[in-house]
Amino acid sequence: MNDDAELLRRYFEEGVDGAFAELVRRHVDLVYSAALRQVNGDTHLAADATQIVFSDLARKAGALVGHRVLAGWLFTSTRFAAAKLVRGESRRRTREQEVQQMHEMIHEDFSGPLDWEQVRPVLDDALAELAASDREAILLRFFQGRDFAGVGASLDLAPNTARMRVERALEKLRRLLVRRGITSTSAALGAALASQAVLAAPAGLSITVTGLALAGGALTAGAVTAVTTGTVGATGAGATATWAATSGVSATALTLMGVTKLQLGIAGALAVAGVIGFSVQAERAAKLREEAAWLRQQGQELAALQETNAQRARAMAEIADLQRNQGILAQLKEEVAAHHSRARAVQAARLSSLSARVAPSMALNGAVFDLANLNTRPKPVFQARPRYPAELRSAGTSGEVVVDFVVNEKGEVQNAFALRATHPAFEVAALEAVSSWKWEAGQKNGA
Repeated sequence: MNDDAELLRRYFEEGVDGAFAELVRRHVDLVYSAALRQVNGDTHLAADATQIVFSDLARKAGALVGHRVLAGWLFTSTRFAAAKLVRGESRRRTREQEVQQMHEMIHEDFSGPLDWEQVRPVLDDALAELAASDREAILLRFFQGRDFAGVGASLDLAPNTARMRVERALEKLRRLLVRRGITSTSAALGAALASQAVLAAPAGLSITVTGLALAGGALTAGAVTAVTTGTVGATGAGATATWAATSGVSATALTLMGVTKLQLGIAGALAVAGVIGFSVQAERAAKLREEAAWLRQQGQELAALQETNAQRARAMAEIADLQRNQGILAQLKEEVAAHHSRARAVQAARLSSLSARVAPSMALNGAVFDLANLNTRPKPVFQARPRYPAELRSAGTSGEVVVDFVVNEKGEVQNAFALRATHPAFEVAALEAVSSWKWEAGQKNGA
């Protein structure tokens, strides 16, 4: 059996319309089913999308001759054609803004048969995210119903290797559907694809599609010259010569036929339609061109709308980031305040403990003299430096503490207390240091 590439080559290089008709027969179910899913079950739009895809195939036959497996190209082309038709139909009907569908994730375990109504709207998007090799394996196995040997023959793989590729691709597709809120097993997904993915195209669609596609391809390639009106004579002979130059028919033979330009145009159309069983009207071709131009315009408008939506999305993301940053800043402020509160509590406790240790020494024995009334002032023997509080050091905070204390006859410090301090933490550190100082006692009248 000829593969897709051979049939396409015969059509493009040899002009065998029957080869193109065979391609359409092979793939029309695949294309129609994919289009039907894309247009949410609208059979008329699905048929139009199928027509557009095969018309594109006929026009682009030369560029696609090297594709041994056309299923992937047909699938992608169907998605684009169906998307354009859906957008156009929506604008013509309602002129309303796009409706974005939100799919909530389903977290419960899946053990029963897969709900096809959930899968159908998102299946093609998930397939489009697969790598080309995985997508082709899925399409050949489940959408064209080939066994593993057939899949392997199309992809140049051994049957067992083809089976493993199909299984891996099916698992990847299952994970992509899970992201869209559809949970299933690979077995359930495979069963659903095998039974639901491909529907038979309407009767006669294959013939209609083949005819329009071949006619469109022939018109694009310049094989048929459309002639609409005229009379027999010099002008008619000129038209006859033009026909002979483009189609290869003898100019003399056509001149002997004695037909008008209109008759020549009808004869040319019937010659093409004779291969596929129907005629192509110039009005239909003009309508298709108008629709193609309109679709291009809608595509440009959609691109501008998508860019606007992207800008809005970026702005919303920036606003969300700012709100998150504000929340983080508020949380940090609360943490700093709590830290300061704990630090003040610790400092108060340490100051209270220090006061408790110093308090017993407030009962002094004997007279207490001011430095100015002594004959000899006390001399320092040991003076420990105050400990710099770590939190104030890290914050770069400086300060000052003035401490009042008494040196007894043993050179010990008694009754130390802070007269003033710029920070409670400095006060605690200063009192701890001064309380440990040692002195050589002062003298008054030799005592």
